[in-house]
Amino acid sequence: MTRIRILPEILSNQIAAGEVVQRPSSVVKELVENSIDANARRITVEIEQGGKSLIRISDDGCGLDRDEAMLSIERYATSKIFTKEDLFSIASFGFRGEALPSIASVSRFVLVSRTSSSDVGTKVEIAGGKLVKVSDEGAPVGTLVEVRQLFFNTPARRKFLKGDTTEAGHIADTLSGLALGNPDLGFRLFMNKKLVKNFPPGQTLFQRSLAVLGKDVVNKLYPVKGIEQDVRVSGVCSNPLVTRSTSSRIYLFVNNRLVHDRGIVAAIFKGYQGRIMKGRFPMGVFCVQLPFDQVDVNVHPSKREIKFLLPGPVYQAVGAAVETALVAAQENLISYARAQIKSPPTPEQNLEDPIPSMETGTAAPCVYPSEQFINRQFENRQFENREKDQVAQPVLEWGIGGRAGAGENVPAYKNHLPTVLGRDCLSDEQIHSQFSVLGQVMGTYIVAEKENTLVLIDQHAAHERVVYERLKKRYQGLGVQSQELLVPEVLDLGHGEADCLTSIMEKLSDMGLRIEPFGGTTFVIKAVPLLLEERDLKPLVLELIESFMENRVLNESWQDSCLISMACHSALRANKTMTLREMETLLEDLEKCDNPLNCPHGRPTLVSFDGLQLKKLFKRLV
Repeated sequence: MTRIRILPEILSNQIAAGEVVQRPSSVVKELVENSIDANARRITVEIEQGGKSLIRISDDGCGLDRDEAMLSIERYATSKIFTKEDLFSIASFGFRGEALPSIASVSRFVLVSRTSSSDVGTKVEIAGGKLVKVSDEGAPVGTLVEVRQLFFNTPARRKFLKGDTTEAGHIADTLSGLALGNPDLGFRLFMNKKLVKNFPPGQTLFQRSLAVLGKDVVNKLYPVKGIEQDVRVSGVCSNPLVTRSTSSRIYLFVNNRLVHDRGIVAAIFKGYQGRIMKGRFPMGVFCVQLPFDQVDVNVHPSKREIKFLLPGPVYQAVGAAVETALVAAQENLISYARAQIKSPPTPEQNLEDPIPSMETGTAAPCVYPSEQFINRQFENRQFENREKDQVAQPVLEWGIGGRAGAGENVPAYKNHLPTVLGRDCLSDEQIHSQFSVLGQVMGTYIVAEKENTLVLIDQHAAHERVVYERLKKRYQGLGVQSQELLVPEVLDLGHGEADCLTSIMEKLSDMGLRIEPFGGTTFVIKAVPLLLEERDLKPLVLELIESFMENRVLNESWQDSCLISMACHSALRANKTMTLREMETLLEDLEKCDNPLNCPHGRPTLVSFDGLQLKKLFKRLV
């Protein structure tokens, strides 16, 4: 039997390094955070071969004297906390005192530092956790840390590293995240002696967000602000038209710390609900500020996982702030729905003019939460206090031109597209003085014009939004009205589908879809909601059954998905020819919706092209 014994210090440091130093980007994160804690204003990162052969971090912070430099490489040596009470109110990035000794134990490590009160700096050299040399060194005020040959003494760890390009990409993403969280500081990144990223100091969060998120978000980025009890939310979020297939461009910050938190991500998607398509990810920077004793960052050595003492107010504040920002942005319908045409900037297009300044905030990459997790976090929760923030651009009212005379008969189309109950509608003069309906193309898209703006409307998506909101408002407050079918439709289902339908028939009846058993696995549809057309109803019922079978939960989310399916099956189809009056009526009803710019599935209902974009399309501008 083996005997119990204490591990050698070098081996224990290497074990700790496995948690703190997972790859070169982990080294960059820990060292840059130390520089920020040292009140540095400018931080430079230099790497070679993806950080495998060299990582050098230099800053102009307060620096270390000789005794502090020697003590900093000892485990659990830190200047950030001193008592157990400090552990539950951490205001700094680092506090464990593990990063430097862990990094030094798996690399050839050099630290050079000088304080403003000293004429000479201190140089500490370590190789594989063993102290090699301590000497005086001429150096500017601040600290320089050089990490060479990372994992040279742990080849098993080194072989799991990816290629140089992949590791360099992780470092660039890490530094971009830290730069977003501290827009007032300057950051530079050199790869193989070439400057690849330069974030000048003194920027606003909005300016830094544009630099990190890219040109795709120019004129498509909206300020986010919100307060819920002691929680303050700030940042920026992208237009739902600007999305990615992964969550790599969602950045989260809590008290300026780059973090991962599925609850906050769920809150963000709650704010985007009904505006973004399933499987797509918005872009944005979301910053949460709350008392330090309300969040625990001591969950994992990497300090990326956190726990909130009271998560409810945090998630409510984030979700409400995102939704408020998008609602405010939608007030300018044309700007919000403007299509993106990728081309180089021209002298006529000054990209900096429309960018408003914002207060500084913070951010970090996240993981897309499952539908069950979102439902669990937000079931039966209502967002309140949604006052609209003022947007930088003037409000542009929606209107329709070329209305038929008052004496004309209302077309049959109006019978199955009733006026939606919702926001106060504009006056007749406002509604009918803004847009002119030009016609219909491909039997699917309505073409309208306002001054130098061309607008294309997807008739199916627009009608789907109108019907959905009408169904939802009737279900929530006005009571469901059903219409009996002259000839009930018979459904022959499988045993699993029949069992599932039996369990949800009462809920479907509450929404106006009345189905009754007809013996065995056969059912008959007796009545449908008043707004639904009497089309083939079997595909609709099967879709409702499948949506329930996915989660087996009769919650608010499932009810909403049922209403969406009903609206989709009842909406106008593509290749449906419409008269001018019918198109005008559809646009009038669309404008009265709470969210006229997206169908319930998140697809856009309309896109706009201004004169500049059309000139680019026709190469009038080069």
